[in-house]
Amino acid sequence: MPPDLMNERALIPANGARAQGEIEPLSPGLFQRLQRAIDLRSSGLPERSRDTLIALLRERPHHPLIVTELGRTQLVRQDWLAVERLATSERLARRDSVLLGRELAEAQSRLGRPRDALRTALQAWTVSPADGAWASAAVLQLAPLDLKATAIAFEDVSSARPWRTDLALGLARLHAISGRPDEVVRVLAAAEKRSGRARLRVLFADEALRSGSSKDTSAALAVLIDLTADRALRPEERLATARRAWVAALASGRDAEWAPRLAAGLREVPADRWGPDLLLAVVRTLQKTGHATEARELLAANPALERRMPELSLERALGLAREGQLTASLPLLDSLTHVLPSARFMLAEVQFFAGALDSAQANYDRVAARPEDPDAAAALDRLFLLEEAPRSSARVLLGQIAWERWRGRRAAAIVLADSLWRTQAPRADYAARAGLELAALRMEAGDARGALSPLLVVCDSLPDDRLAPLARQRAGDAYVVLGDDKSALAQYEECLARYPRAWNSPEVRRMVERLRKEKRL
Repeated sequence: MPPDLMNERALIPANGARAQGEIEPLSPGLFQRLQRAIDLRSSGLPERSRDTLIALLRERPHHPLIVTELGRTQLVRQDWLAVERLATSERLARRDSVLLGRELAEAQSRLGRPRDALRTALQAWTVSPADGAWASAAVLQLAPLDLKATAIAFEDVSSARPWRTDLALGLARLHAISGRPDEVVRVLAAAEKRSGRARLRVLFADEALRSGSSKDTSAALAVLIDLTADRALRPEERLATARRAWVAALASGRDAEWAPRLAAGLREVPADRWGPDLLLAVVRTLQKTGHATEARELLAANPALERRMPELSLERALGLAREGQLTASLPLLDSLTHVLPSARFMLAEVQFFAGALDSAQANYDRVAARPEDPDAAAALDRLFLLEEAPRSSARVLLGQIAWERWRGRRAAAIVLADSLWRTQAPRADYAARAGLELAALRMEAGDARGALSPLLVVCDSLPDDRLAPLARQRAGDAYVVLGDDKSALAQYEECLARYPRAWNSPEVRRMVERLRKEKRL
């Protein structure tokens, strides 16, 4: 053990008092009187306890056990100034920055001097690892008052004591609550090198993920990704960490944010060692979130995998479609339908996007004919769309809107949908479909008020259309987003009154019951 740490270690007597160096034992008589004072405080008699302790101090001045108990008694009495005076004088007399540290920090905080309290807590923690439990909590609670100054002071004391990994972890925790995950990674990596202690990053990630806060999750993910990219670790360790990071990203709904960084961290690890579940999940997320280049590179680096995993070939075909190469993706999708039944719906979708409507209709029909297929309902909805007005040119434009929406280009989809709505409203072919498409896109863009306009036109002008019940429901949903629950309830109730047997009536009825219960409307 380093000699400095031996000098800094605080002894912990039986009553919980802390002080630097040895604490001389009290005589049996004095100890009995001290115990009597503790009992008086615990019994709700702090005034009598204080008088006893002051008398004891006259007999044994500056004794840590007596001083500490007097400080605690003054805290019970809420005499913050008395605590501060006692702590200041006794710490100076003994040249002891551990003595009464906790009590002084609390008194300073109560007196409206949180920065002084923070300095007291950090000083106690620096000198005495045994004070880390209360001091770390105090520092992290008070740090937001001056994050920059606290981080600088913390960095100084941590760097000067490379063996004190508890300080390094505390500094990392401070950066985490400050929303600086990159600094967390830097501090922990440096601490591992200085101290020679491995797995500090793992320890931090474990604790951060348990807290459940979004900032801690960000810090934990940054640390896990750093471990994933650490070439000093064996590939098996990196992959295990990557899987853990992916689970955390999925659980927090942030897989789109972290998939590119995870893929970059494992760049030189062969994808055939990733495991099919992780590889497929990352590739799909990259494809859906506009990182087609990264997904394509990942697939191109491991072409042999596609023979064993046709799902990867499907993702490559879908990647081509998202990049605008619809015609190039069709032969690959068609060949996949023989080995991967789920590819048929995507084949139909890409045919629909490309304007090959007859072929799309045939494949939608094959998917819809199998009720157990998870895409059967979506295929049936497409069939309704294609059969509604077979000779209408609007069908091709609807396919283009669906394609832009599918590949994440919402702005382009809104422009097309708005154009189609202007030409179709209120009673032309596909008017209801165009209105619902435009409303859905505007809702996705956060424009609930803009979504109401086409929905209400459909409700009022096309009450007999097959999609009218859905338009009523979505109008109610838009009013809920706008905070107008009365108007939402009116739309839901109108939907149930006009279309009591509509396919969406059970869901609408649940919304009515929820609004009435929660809002008492």
